[in-house]
Amino acid sequence: MSLQSQMTPGKTLGCRYNKLMRYHLSPEWSIDVPRAYQRRREDDHIIFWRKGATILITVFAYTGEKNRQILLANLKARAEAEKLEVITDLDGDLERFGYLKTEDIQPGHKRLALHAFTTAPHGCLQTSFYLDDSDELREPLRIWQSVSYHMEA
Repeated sequence: MSLQSQMTPGKTLGCRYNKLMRYHLSPEWSIDVPRAYQRRREDDHIIFWRKGATILITVFAYTGEKNRQILLANLKARAEAEKLEVITDLDGDLERFGYLKTEDIQPGHKRLALHAFTTAPHGCLQTSFYLDDSDELREPLRIWQSVSYHMEA
């Protein structure tokens, strides 16, 4: 399924948190996240959270298209092996690949995870979304769609 097919054209964020803030995660990567989220940095990760949702972001760099294709092939093979629902999108130089997975976090409590990868010619932004309520999937999809890459000069 494509990322675009999950979206409703012409709508704003489509969640209860419509006020967005653009965060520059590195010189190359930026993302729009609703202001209702708090944020912190832990080692190489940037974490945004609010009640019922967490976003874990990691920036990776690699050299060239061959490494991007190897990364995407490995991600696709993993999702296929686990028979996970995948989401793909091609937007110019950006190629997005993600998969949905239900995770057991403690007995009797599950959460939905969207592991989303936005790849560019020389880097990847891994954005993992963890939701207590799977009905809130629209918000992470819109946040993921807002990711942009700016090649350093």
